[in-house]
Amino acid sequence: MEMLGSILGLFPCFWDRTKAQVDYVRHLKENLKSLRTENEKLMALMNDLLRRVEDAEKRHMKRTERFVLWLKTVDVVIKEVHGIISQGEQQIQNTCLGRCHKNCWSTYKLGKKVITKSKALSTLISEGNFNEDELAYLLSPPKVDQISMDVPVGMDPLFEEAWSFIQDDAVHIIGIYGMGGVGKSTLLAKINNMLAETSHEFDFVIWVVVSSNPNVGTIQDKIAKKLRFPEDTWSRNEQQEKAGEIFRVLSKKRFLLLLDDLWDPLFDLQQVGIPPLQCNSKIIITTRLEDVCGGMGADKRIKVDCLGEQNAWELFKQKVGDEALYSQPQIEDQAKLVAKECGGLPIALITVGRAMASKKTLNEWNYALRVLKEFAWKFSKMEDKVLNLLRFSYDSLDGEMTKACFRYLSLFPEDYNFDKQKVIYIWMAEGFLTDGGLYMATQEGHHIIGELKRACLLEAESDECDIFRMHDVVRDMALSICSKDQNDKYLVQDWHRLTEPPPIPKWEIAKLISLPHNKIEQLEGEPNCENLLTLDLASNFLREIANDFFQYMPSLKVLDLSRNRELQELPKSLFKLTSLQILDLSRTGITELSPKFKKLQKLKFLGLSSTFRLEVITPQVVSSLSNLEQLGLDFSALSATSINELLDELESLKNLKHLKLVVNGKITLEKLSASEKLNEITYQLYITGRRGSSSLQLKNNNVLQRLTIYGCEDVEEVTVCCTRNDILRKVCFRDLSRVSIFECELLKDLTLLMALPNIRDLWIDHCPSIENIVGVGGGGASMVSGSIHALANLETLILRNLPALKYICSHALPFPRLTILRVHKCPELKRLPFDSNYDARKLTIRGDREWWDGLEWDDEAVPATLNPCFRPRNY
Repeated sequence: MEMLGSILGLFPCFWDRTKAQVDYVRHLKENLKSLRTENEKLMALMNDLLRRVEDAEKRHMKRTERFVLWLKTVDVVIKEVHGIISQGEQQIQNTCLGRCHKNCWSTYKLGKKVITKSKALSTLISEGNFNEDELAYLLSPPKVDQISMDVPVGMDPLFEEAWSFIQDDAVHIIGIYGMGGVGKSTLLAKINNMLAETSHEFDFVIWVVVSSNPNVGTIQDKIAKKLRFPEDTWSRNEQQEKAGEIFRVLSKKRFLLLLDDLWDPLFDLQQVGIPPLQCNSKIIITTRLEDVCGGMGADKRIKVDCLGEQNAWELFKQKVGDEALYSQPQIEDQAKLVAKECGGLPIALITVGRAMASKKTLNEWNYALRVLKEFAWKFSKMEDKVLNLLRFSYDSLDGEMTKACFRYLSLFPEDYNFDKQKVIYIWMAEGFLTDGGLYMATQEGHHIIGELKRACLLEAESDECDIFRMHDVVRDMALSICSKDQNDKYLVQDWHRLTEPPPIPKWEIAKLISLPHNKIEQLEGEPNCENLLTLDLASNFLREIANDFFQYMPSLKVLDLSRNRELQELPKSLFKLTSLQILDLSRTGITELSPKFKKLQKLKFLGLSSTFRLEVITPQVVSSLSNLEQLGLDFSALSATSINELLDELESLKNLKHLKLVVNGKITLEKLSASEKLNEITYQLYITGRRGSSSLQLKNNNVLQRLTIYGCEDVEEVTVCCTRNDILRKVCFRDLSRVSIFECELLKDLTLLMALPNIRDLWIDHCPSIENIVGVGGGGASMVSGSIHALANLETLILRNLPALKYICSHALPFPRLTILRVHKCPELKRLPFDSNYDARKLTIRGDREWWDGLEWDDEAVPATLNPCFRPRNY
């Protein structure tokens, strides 16, 4: 009975299990429907979660490991469920009238799977209840984002300089400046990408393009994107709140901020949220305006200049491609001329190079060269991609006066070397400058030239240099502006190889005519040019001008006949130009300054430089020109007596402010030195001829800018009348920057150089007795100190035909600004004044290979430093 009771007790368990097994079979259809429903719920949930995750990933977030694992499980289960559903549908189709299954055992197993997977789906749905933090987390931003860029050409020296500043803890702000399209952004991109490839200590490297109209909010948004601030909350913040968020993050990090294309010199970084630079954080800016570097407090400045000829050619070849370049034998030579027209400006080389990549005939290249020379703005894409880019710099100039002065300079010949003082006088004559007297106009002119230089629209060797030029492509931009201005009636045809002047009707409507660098030999007729203000006929082959040619030019103020060497006689009508203020006869063949010059009473500028046939200046002619302010008279055929007489007349000219003069005798120099007035206005002095003494002594002159001593055959030493205290205080020859000494056979002592604190350019040639330049002698420590002091600002040193020269200096000197050293035919010069500490990155040494290989070194580390600087003389 007990056993029977036990068996009967087990019966409910068997019944329950059996019932469940039976239900697997009986309710298969209903269970499959439930499985399908649960599967659809899970898939919908998965898709919803994926959309949320993908949205988070756009905000620089990453999926959590938990979600990734859940997703993998869901993927596996869903595939299994699809298989079960497919199998179940097939099984149901095999049912006899929906009641009798053909294979109960297989149906039972399938039914059990359906129930099991339904439970698994429910579990996954329950586990899929992720909140935002469980789905994805915010990624730490990469330190540097790579910038797309072309392969830079010729930028290695600039990059190395910038890289050294980045590594220098004392440098916080670096300013990179240069004209538009010169490669500033390319250099910045190279710096950025190098940081992406190398290890460094910056937590963030942030690139922001600022542009000419900076918007604080836009800049903040770019920084926020780099720092990965959540977009939804960031977009709701006010500008001040955004600045606070940026400040909060960056003040705790070491960052490098790259600001590209900055125009505002007083751009407020704190308004953006940039904290004061600490923890070795740095800022690098690129700009076209040097003033921006100053306004932003740049510790170091790097000027990006146009490419040299070789690098320019490499870049141009890269863009043209070999297929076009070598399609015909003569094309390569023409291509080099086309590349040269781009003036080394990378954006021009790239634009023109790409435009010429499909040109495979010589005629096409010839035509391109002609267009670039005559009307560059008409060349394919030149105006849109190059000239309009440069025009931003023009548009940013302050005031119409500055713009008018700039446009006027473009009317001078290509590659023209402008003399600052002459330009200012021309601007005055043209009425561009404020009518407030000579002093105010001169100051205003200097300010405008400085502004144009700092905007990189003009180029000069240095800030102090009085000679400057306009880049060819910048000039093309200015000419394109002039060509569209109906108020500017200009006739400009320079370098056109004209043998005859343009037709007279074209003259008669012009305000300015510029025809330099042609082959015009004769001027005939009587053009009626009532409105003509400026006439430039420099550098032609003029031999004859008709007597009445200037008869009807009553308004003419500026006349340039310079560099017409065969022009010996001036037409009578020239002396009827009663409005004339500027007359340049330099390098002409005139033989006399006749009494007729007295009629030119408004004359302010008279150029007579290098008039080698000028033998006579009629007495009282110069002294009658009471408004004369600047006179250039050097390298003429005038006798010492004539120059002595001229000095007396110059004394009487009350308005004379600027004098360039040659003195050719001891008495003449003494007379000039004795005149306090003339000594104070002599800016350039040329000393020549026998002195009757072995010593040449110069009186201190703090306005003298250029000194040339040549052909003083009996002079052995050149000294100055300055006290030692004046020399130490740097008040001797304060403005003297260029010294040239030629053909002085007995000259040995150059003590003169010890008293010149600001000399930048020194050229010594054909002086066979000179054995050293500075620093050899019995002066001991004071001599060493003096030589360092004298050459601290030296930039260019040219030594030629000095057979006895043994030393530049007997000891090493720092030469902090030296960029060019040229040596030719100095066989005894075996040592150079450099040591292993010398920073040679900016130095170029040119000389004969044989001389260079024969140099002797005390420290073997020095040639390793200097070898990259050397260029053979025929290079």
